[in-house]
Amino acid sequence: MKNILITGVVGGIGKACCKQLIEDGYFIIGIGRNLDEIPKEWRNDCFAGIEVDLLSNIDKIPELIENIVDKYGPLDGFVHCAGFDKMVPLGLAKAKDMEKLWRIHAQVPMLIISTMSKKKRHGENTSIVLISSQSAHEGAMGHSVYASAKGAIEGFLPPASAELMEKNIRINVICFSLVKTKMISGWIEKLTDESKQRLINSYPMGLMSVDDAATYITFLLSEKSKYINGQIITIDAGHAVRKV
Repeated sequence: MKNILITGVVGGIGKACCKQLIEDGYFIIGIGRNLDEIPKEWRNDCFAGIEVDLLSNIDKIPELIENIVDKYGPLDGFVHCAGFDKMVPLGLAKAKDMEKLWRIHAQVPMLIISTMSKKKRHGENTSIVLISSQSAHEGAMGHSVYASAKGAIEGFLPPASAELMEKNIRINVICFSLVKTKMISGWIEKLTDESKQRLINSYPMGLMSVDDAATYITFLLSEKSKYINGQIITIDAGHAVRKV
């Protein structure tokens, strides 16, 4: 049974990934700040939960990963789903908000990858999937800091891929458009009818569900994607090529 580490395991995409991977026979080590929402049926031979705030404990991440490997064995996959966005005009952005966003979206996964890349900390054919955002590629007003953190992950990808490939570790980034998580759905509901319709129309193929997003992630974790490495894969429901 292969070990997959997932952060943000109680969020929409993280939980959907867990469900699909457990059904496919993987063992999940799930990290989250509060694991009360994890289904009880998972808490057996297919799931181990670790309750920790990665943002507040960033200096302890190497030790955390080493302890996980010592207890459960080498990691065969890693998905970083933990994160949040704070929508704020650039002129009002604060240093503390910048630091928090950069930490959770860029520094945390880099530290996890750094530690799991060491000898005996990963499997023979390990796959890593990081999640970026369409906001890093277009004029998403109010998302400058969040987008810059996602952009850091995309810049990290090529050199990291070159190093990790020598250790039989693949790493790819999926750049998603809007995914109908609980947070995004709440934000959409606050829009005016006109704004909501304009937003929906900008995604000709529809807004993705968390299950849709998880399907692409689990594919990249599997052997079916063994020749895909070092790629930023955009999945945007036709947004970039819509009629304008």
